[in-house]
Amino acid sequence: MDVAFRKPCAGVAVVPVMLAVVVPPASQAEEISYTATTTVFTDLTHTERDSRTDTRGGAGISGDVGANWLSGPHRLDALYGGTLETERSSLATGDRDNLSVRGSSRYNYFEPGSRFDFNAGHTIRSVRNDTGFTLDESAYDTQNAVNAGAGVMFYPGELTTLRLGGQAAKTWAEDDVQDGESQSVEANLSRQVSERSTMFLVGSRAWEHEENTDITLDSASVGLDTRLENGSFSASVGVSRAESDDFENDAVIGSIARQWQTSLTSTRISYDRTQTSTLLDLALAPIPELGIEDEFSVRVQGVTLNDTVTLVHSTQRLCDLCTLNFIVRGSEEENVQTGDETWEYLAGAGLGLAVTEDKTVDLDYRWQGDALEESSSIDDERHQFTVTYRHQLTDLASWGAAFDTAFTRG
Repeated sequence: MDVAFRKPCAGVAVVPVMLAVVVPPASQAEEISYTATTTVFTDLTHTERDSRTDTRGGAGISGDVGANWLSGPHRLDALYGGTLETERSSLATGDRDNLSVRGSSRYNYFEPGSRFDFNAGHTIRSVRNDTGFTLDESAYDTQNAVNAGAGVMFYPGELTTLRLGGQAAKTWAEDDVQDGESQSVEANLSRQVSERSTMFLVGSRAWEHEENTDITLDSASVGLDTRLENGSFSASVGVSRAESDDFENDAVIGSIARQWQTSLTSTRISYDRTQTSTLLDLALAPIPELGIEDEFSVRVQGVTLNDTVTLVHSTQRLCDLCTLNFIVRGSEEENVQTGDETWEYLAGAGLGLAVTEDKTVDLDYRWQGDALEESSSIDDERHQFTVTYRHQLTDLASWGAAFDTAFTRG
């Protein structure tokens, strides 16, 4: 068993400096904004592995920079960040410098009523090629992905739309540019069946190449999206077929989701069943938002069947100056070729307190766990608790302090 504790050194605060700049738009149709945050921190990590112990003291800097631009049919959203830390160990050979980066950017060209749309993007994230957690973010593999696509729209009727599109992506880890690549085509037929409901029929084919393996994924599904007075409802069902030189697999796929929305609360519960692959997940999945969402997901190699149940809730009814958010999620991933299964669990909660008009305190807790043999037996887990204080100095700048502690077991 490996057990690790992390906490800031006594008497030393973690001081984030945050800056946000909004540039006045040149016209009603154009908006642009920038954001930047910087955090200076220090921490202490104690690790026990059998009879061997290690205590590390570290100090570093972390930050994010981003931009949002909207001009007519053009939209660009970008957010990148990184952490640089120097650690000194109680063991003579344990000193090291760590650098980790994360972020994404996405450009979209879309104009209602237009025939064409276009998109392009880049993501960089931390992934786990195996189960288990570490406290050091740089210990995870860094994965890059770039993708681009385009589509053409047809309007066979006033209430019917047909989109034919294609997408290409390339992924690589570290300096290996040829790690993986994919191409896909898709046809999406949608028809508005009532004032609030739309039915859709989607068919797609994807070709992938990764590590001398060629995979073809075909899928087709039919679904319904409905806007309700107190939220929304959506459901879909379909079939998927995965094929390579070594295996073939047919699966039923689908999803169902219900969202309840008011002016003060939002609740969403959903179930998703998909057949996907390593490359599609890394190339097309968005970067999870910082906070109670999980940042580190297991990278199950090959084609997998994924069953996921998610419950997300947020409310401002806790008190006049409080907001509460929480998420609960469980998922099962099965490698369709080997039959290996992995269960992943996530639970998190965030409480925001507005002390005054310009001072806030946020308390966040997140737990992640992996089960490898039985769904009820947790083999690896990670707990993390963070307290953050922010003081808004002006419309363009703020300062704050944070306390972070984490525990892993595996």
